[in-house]
Amino acid sequence: MTVSIKFLLHLESSAELSAGKKVVAVELEEGSTFGELLKNLDSSFGPALAEEIYDPRKQALQNTVLAIINGTLAHNFEGTNTLLHQGDAIIFVPVAMGG
Repeated sequence: MTVSIKFLLHLESSAELSAGKKVVAVELEEGSTFGELLKNLDSSFGPALAEEIYDPRKQALQNTVLAIINGTLAHNFEGTNTLLHQGDAIIFVPVAMGG
């Protein structure tokens, strides 16, 4: 199955995407979970980006990143156990902080 991934703000440059490419199609096995996608980010986008997004010790998103699946925050589903489906759209957004 194919899902689309979009990285916003500084994550986009960390992903080293081809010039002008904003959305990337990623192939996953049927029945894959959001957690499996996270664990395999390094093979698709490199270890630096994977470390910014996923904490393998906690098996969860880093606290500095939000994930949106089809317009809804991932934590509103079953977190990393959320089943992904053909055509799902995933957006990774860094949390902006400041004062």
